Amino acid sequence: MPAAVLPPTDDLAFAVFLQQAMPGLRTFLLRLCGDPTDAEDLQQETLAKVWRLRATFDATKNGEAWLLQAAFHCFCDQRRRRRLTPGTAVDAAAAVAKAVPCALELRDEVAHRLQRLEPLAQALLLGFHAEGRTLRELAARHGLPLNTVKSHLHRARLRLQEEQP
Repeated sequence: MPAAVLPPTDDLAFAVFLQQAMPGLRTFLLRLCGDPTDAEDLQQETLAKVWRLRATFDATKNGEAWLLQAAFHCFCDQRRRRRLTPGTAVDAAAAVAKAVPCALELRDEVAHRLQRLEPLAQALLLGFHAEGRTLRELAARHGLPLNTVKSHLHRARLRLQEEQP
């Protein structure tokens, strides 16, 4: 985005610049964070930071790069704070992710999801993963081309993951 040549003290022009740069800033922060809520928080933090530093803004240089650099610094600061602060939401999410489900529950869940697949998908999944058969063995056993077996296995795995209990 080309920056207009403005005196650094022109608050209205700086606000217009920020308004025009907002979509690019939002996209950049979404890519960094992956979470819309975090991106929104960082966007607000970045805007507050650059507003305080608006006197250092040089309108003759690339204003968008200056803004994205400030956003990146805010992102790094946020990650550092989260890493140093115990008991944050990130720590709670990591604790939940580390929880290992009961083997019995997993077995029942897999069995339930397998039952909902068509018979060929069940046979291929069980033959490959449970019985250790090769793709060529499965192709010969079911009278299918090798690539067809690969496709069926891939789609069956996807359906197994998508299936809700």
